[in-house]
Amino acid sequence: MIFDVKMEDFHRKVQLVSGGQIMDVPPTIIHASVVSHETVLITLTMAVLNAFEVVAADILNMYITSLNKEKIWTLLGPEFGKDKGHNAIVVRALYGLKSAGAAFRRHLADCMRQLGYESNKADPDLWMKVYTQETKNGPKKYYSYILIYVDDILCKHYDPDLILTQIDKYFPFKPDSVGELDVYLGAKLKLMQLENGVWAWGLSLSKYVQEAVRNCKKYVGENLNKFYKLMHFAPNPSP
Repeated sequence: MIFDVKMEDFHRKVQLVSGGQIMDVPPTIIHASVVSHETVLITLTMAVLNAFEVVAADILNMYITSLNKEKIWTLLGPEFGKDKGHNAIVVRALYGLKSAGAAFRRHLADCMRQLGYESNKADPDLWMKVYTQETKNGPKKYYSYILIYVDDILCKHYDPDLILTQIDKYFPFKPDSVGELDVYLGAKLKLMQLENGVWAWGLSLSKYVQEAVRNCKKYVGENLNKFYKLMHFAPNPSP
């Protein structure tokens, strides 16, 4: 059992983690790709140019939704109560297993194919599907895009809620994680209009840094004596 505290909001977490570091696993079953930052920026540019909505979501308990690809057994400890001392076969991709990330990525990819999406050849974590929209000038075909970074989902579509509802049937999302794009992969995003009237997405890390500093300052003030305090102007560690 691993107990952890998240840096952003000091949220306490506990997870059942396997000791995957002692396993000898071939590299062919542990690699898991993620969408590139360049693909994210290009997709956001396409979205604003074509008036697409962009909605983000975060998958709940991602690893244990997929089957384990390794043959692993373990001896149950006291945390399992009356089953202590029994042998157990690990059938789900627990946190800590070297192949857990790849197993989840493969499982999610199977779901995307079942929904009719195809993986992009240039970036395999950019998924595309052709849709038809009725307009005053007749039917218009367009691509719906889904970007995947481990368990972070980014959907670009004229009606993204429709697509995310389909994915949620297979992979439940974290409560309150589905919504308009505000923060993605630690960066703050905002749809803004430039001086020349063109709409564009702006990107900044300020929100993540300010929140981390604010929470650290609060923790120091509440849990350490007054001798400790955060410096307002710390020296540059890399001059």
